[in-house]
Amino acid sequence: MKKLFFIFVLLSFNYISVLQAENKPVVLHPATTNGHGSDNRPKPRTPIAIPDVYLDEYTLTFDASCIGCTITLVDEDENTVYTTMIDETCIVELPNNLTGTFELQLVRGSITFVGTIEL
Repeated sequence: MKKLFFIFVLLSFNYISVLQAENKPVVLHPATTNGHGSDNRPKPRTPIAIPDVYLDEYTLTFDASCIGCTITLVDEDENTVYTTMIDETCIVELPNNLTGTFELQLVRGSITFVGTIEL
């Protein structure tokens, strides 16, 4: 029974890896931590968990920690070109008329994560 469980877990990880291999990961980093470090408040001691985001053509896929978060696409001239909230599906279909390089801003609670995507 233990061997069967181990094989199931191994196959599950391989399936997830294949799904993620088709999508390009979007590298995010925390840009601001609103409410921390100001007014003499200490910074949090735990590391900031960076969400997993993948791009496949015009489809962004987020991990479950992003449900209810807001994303914004900003062009090279610092104009907001698209904004939406992530729903329970954790998938956002971007308009296919957008082309070029954009800054992706993801606001989760008091933290804003930023990364670059190319459409």
